[in-house]
Amino acid sequence: MIDEALILALDRLRDELADFRVEMRTRYKDPDRQVTASDLKERAAKMAETWMVRVAQVPEVKSAVDSDYLGDLTVHFQRLLTFSERASKRSRYEVEIKAILKEFTIRLIIPLKQQRGVPAALPPETERLSASSGAVHADWRPTAFLSHSFSLSDANVVACVKSLLESIGIGVSTGEKPKADKVSEKVKKRIDAQFTFVGLFTRRDKVEGRNEWTTSPWLIDEKAYAVGKGKKLILLKEDGVASIGGIQGDYEYIEFSRTRLEVPLLKMIQIFETRAMGFRAD
Repeated sequence: MIDEALILALDRLRDELADFRVEMRTRYKDPDRQVTASDLKERAAKMAETWMVRVAQVPEVKSAVDSDYLGDLTVHFQRLLTFSERASKRSRYEVEIKAILKEFTIRLIIPLKQQRGVPAALPPETERLSASSGAVHADWRPTAFLSHSFSLSDANVVACVKSLLESIGIGVSTGEKPKADKVSEKVKKRIDAQFTFVGLFTRRDKVEGRNEWTTSPWLIDEKAYAVGKGKKLILLKEDGVASIGGIQGDYEYIEFSRTRLEVPLLKMIQIFETRAMGFRAD
């Protein structure tokens, strides 16, 4: 059931976002100035983590609030976390905070208040098949959305992971090269339709002065959307990638090297076999 503590936490989060925006505008008059103050970056990270760890994963929230809205909202919070990890323009923070606050009360807080004292609804069909007959279990086929870079330098790694999934009976769906600074509706539908989200986070740009690399930002957005939609996650991070957008939810995390791809692939087989056995055993 929805309790007062959760609603109070969301009220505070909304107010903290508004206060943060005012403070940021006060200290950085020019919207094109980069926000470098450590205290502001820490506040942004804390607000984002509050949402992704303490709110977005709560079953009662998932049952009371539109899942598409939760997915989009998680992407916006993920971007705040990403901005906090480096120097980012004030205007970029502004865009995401505006998007978060736009319908925060109407589409999130009010629906939760309306559900106070009401038992949570049943989880999605794929999560409640344990109550179904054995015949349904026998017919079920695991599927995965594979989120990956479209760089030619990553093509062999992507092909290897995709082939592995298909060879163990996993139906694989992939995205498309992004054309805008958002997760497209087509890609969202593909993520929605799959049981598991597999994120392949390969190196992109080298971080100046460090032996670290960034990864493609749209992969982080797709992962955030999957988190918001409550998908099971398996994340593969190439060694040297500095961040894949923080730690959210219950997921499997595998680090890999291109020179030893067999190691993460074997771990993936074990993960899917374990999940399939647990599923059929219900």
